[in-house]
Amino acid sequence: MDDRKKVQIVASIIKQNNTITLTTKSKDGKVWSTKVFYGEKGSEIYVILEKDGHAFNNILENSEVFFVIEKNDPMAFIQGEGVAEVLGKASDLEERSIVTRKNLQIVPFLRMNPDTYLVKIKMKRIWVSYFYEGWMPRIEVVIDDNFSKMLADELTKTSKIPLIIQSTRPWALPATIAAVIFGTLISPTIDLLKFSLTFIGAILVHLGVNALSDYFDYKKGADKWYTLGSSRVLVEGLLKPKEVLFVGIVLILLSLIVSLLIVYLTNFNRVLIYLILIGGVLGIFYAFIPIGWKYVGMGDLAVFLAWTGIAFGSYFVQTLTMNTNIILASLPLSLLIVAILHGNNMRDIDDDKRAGYFTLASLLGKNLSRYYYLLLILSAYVIFVLNVVLGILPVWALIALLSIPVAYRNVLWAFRDNYVQKGMLDLYTAKLVSQFSILLIVGMVISRIL
Repeated sequence: MDDRKKVQIVASIIKQNNTITLTTKSKDGKVWSTKVFYGEKGSEIYVILEKDGHAFNNILENSEVFFVIEKNDPMAFIQGEGVAEVLGKASDLEERSIVTRKNLQIVPFLRMNPDTYLVKIKMKRIWVSYFYEGWMPRIEVVIDDNFSKMLADELTKTSKIPLIIQSTRPWALPATIAAVIFGTLISPTIDLLKFSLTFIGAILVHLGVNALSDYFDYKKGADKWYTLGSSRVLVEGLLKPKEVLFVGIVLILLSLIVSLLIVYLTNFNRVLIYLILIGGVLGIFYAFIPIGWKYVGMGDLAVFLAWTGIAFGSYFVQTLTMNTNIILASLPLSLLIVAILHGNNMRDIDDDKRAGYFTLASLLGKNLSRYYYLLLILSAYVIFVLNVVLGILPVWALIALLSIPVAYRNVLWAFRDNYVQKGMLDLYTAKLVSQFSILLIVGMVISRIL
């Protein structure tokens, strides 16, 4: 096998994995193995270790290390030996991004454990097992300068397309998708063309606003390496600010074109035009500099109005009629979506204050913010049941109550000063919204079929 093929196999394994089993040995022969997240740069592997941990102390005494890179998959893995070098405290070094850009989940840990150190491992010799293309003998490679350069070139062959997609935070889309589908299903009749355009337009504007929010947050200094709410393409230096700004503007312009098509199909309905304009103001100015709803404590209100408007607007596109019951029906979903934002803001109270702006969470403080989170979750379910009692939503929609155990768990976590409350409450709230929405939509579909 030629070196080019070897390089391609090694690079593919390194790219596809993100954890390494690191084995170290102290001067007196004590061996310790640990599994940690890693990032790569050329033929060098970077890891972050806790000070006074066994692996860290062993490296201080003996820089020779052994490692395995694999994903519990005997079909493709790398074993090797190398030399470890402690570079310094992870929080002080820009190179930490080599690890964090590949492993977002390590950031909350680093926030809670600032006494961690960045370690660089220079690979000396590796043994590669790769059986996806049939059986082949284990490959042994000595990492010389030539192989190291070839590997670095192969690892840097990355497309910007995944990064551009990442800059729009597509993982936040389920909330918008749920609102559009819900607003459409509650309509007595459904025009598939109008639904499709509404669906596409809402997604485009949401992605565009996300990209613009990333750009303005970065410019304002709100996003740092230790903050979790962004797409991280800017704080990790993966894209340039002007590239993210361009993506946001293009997506907003595309959503405007779709909006004009919907307005045309509805004979330029004036109410619909007002709804689109209001939605645009809420979205574009959410994180705009020098103003921005999120910077002046109005982010919760803006998100609440925006998603209520998405659900109601989706209904209005279908019927062209005003119905206040639809607004009442959309409130539970809107309140749960606000809870996602508030979970994020609870975590970032101190960071937001340092950045020079305030959210509702920072105004309430950590303790009252927990009760506000409880209020959002509780009121969402109470209003939801009220909608069914009043006949606004069908009885079958009640299967969404199966999500209550998840909601209860989230509320408990909100009242605990732990890793989840500090770092992941917004993520778990987003999962609650997805579960609630799926169950609600299934219930409404069943009701329409029956």
